[in-house]
Amino acid sequence: MSNSFAEQLANAKLKPSKNKTKDFSDPKLAGFITKDQISAYQKTALEANMEEWQMLLANETFPTTYVPITYSDAKCFIKIFEKYFQKLHEQQLFDQIRDRRDTWLNDNEDEKQWYEQLKERLQKTMDQAFPNNHNGFFAKTSSRSAKDACIFRRDFLDIYKNELTKFSDPSQENSRIIALLNAAFLSLRVTCAADILSMFVISERIYQDMLLATEAQNPSDDLFKENIILRPFIPIDVDMEFRGFVFQQNLTCLSQYNYLIYSQRLNQSKDNILEKITSFFNEIVKPKLNTYPSNDYVIDFALTKGDKLDDENINSMKVWVIELNPFMETTDGALFSWQHERHILEDKSMDKPCFRITEKVRPGSWTMLPNSVRQWITNENHI
Repeated sequence: MSNSFAEQLANAKLKPSKNKTKDFSDPKLAGFITKDQISAYQKTALEANMEEWQMLLANETFPTTYVPITYSDAKCFIKIFEKYFQKLHEQQLFDQIRDRRDTWLNDNEDEKQWYEQLKERLQKTMDQAFPNNHNGFFAKTSSRSAKDACIFRRDFLDIYKNELTKFSDPSQENSRIIALLNAAFLSLRVTCAADILSMFVISERIYQDMLLATEAQNPSDDLFKENIILRPFIPIDVDMEFRGFVFQQNLTCLSQYNYLIYSQRLNQSKDNILEKITSFFNEIVKPKLNTYPSNDYVIDFALTKGDKLDDENINSMKVWVIELNPFMETTDGALFSWQHERHILEDKSMDKPCFRITEKVRPGSWTMLPNSVRQWITNENHI
């Protein structure tokens, strides 16, 4: 019998986290100790779901197709994770997670039937919506992706080692982290419905989001609003993602998203990038989000290259909105502290956003990566 999401929050009695983690969009579940606080979190989190804002920014975000997840589907995701993978995650038995992912379908005929029906429905939508797609897809649920599952791909280490060969100094910590982030991003590229579901069923992030959705929404399949989100896979350099903080419709702060790495290009182009993103937000995004339910939110941006993928000119890059997140401590503050710098995050008086990037290589950044990543790569002797 699973604990509800609210029970997990209440029982954890967590305080605001002092330690940064790599999983920037992972809920920290910080400081929620009352039912009212939990309800407020659930409401705000659901307001950031893609269905609430994507159509307002249809031309400013990546092409998006929805595949409905029913209430029954969500409960199946929860049941399967708890039955086959939850204890393995808790005990950090990562090899066993990978092995169990390949065998769980053989244990229960009803679960297998559900899986096959959802896979067929998902694949049909992929084929119809993107008939000429040859570059693969990025898939997520209404709120988040299964990025915690990427390291369980059988070829993850091969992808990582290939990325590492692109550096003249592969033994350097900064090079290894960039290679790792690139490998993690590339591992999220899927080509078929089976790829998507094999990641979703083992993902603790997806499990948490399904718990939240089933508890905070109407249990009727007709009224339940949760989806698998399909997008064409578009390359994004790991130093070209940014987290913006919007308070009372004003972009107050901007941070390097992957803040564990140092990027010479980013440091050289900092002012240009700030101007480009600020103009994009003020002139295009802000007016279109005028009817969005909240005036406060965290917004993630990406700069992508044009047709010439070797063109490093910032001016020729396109700015995209990746997603919106709750303006709460549950959303990673990147290079800002919710606990100590809320006055900066909520300062509307600044002429331009406060923009922070990593200005030099940060020794010890490897130890700030999730244990699952460090253990897996260390065990394979590729550090």
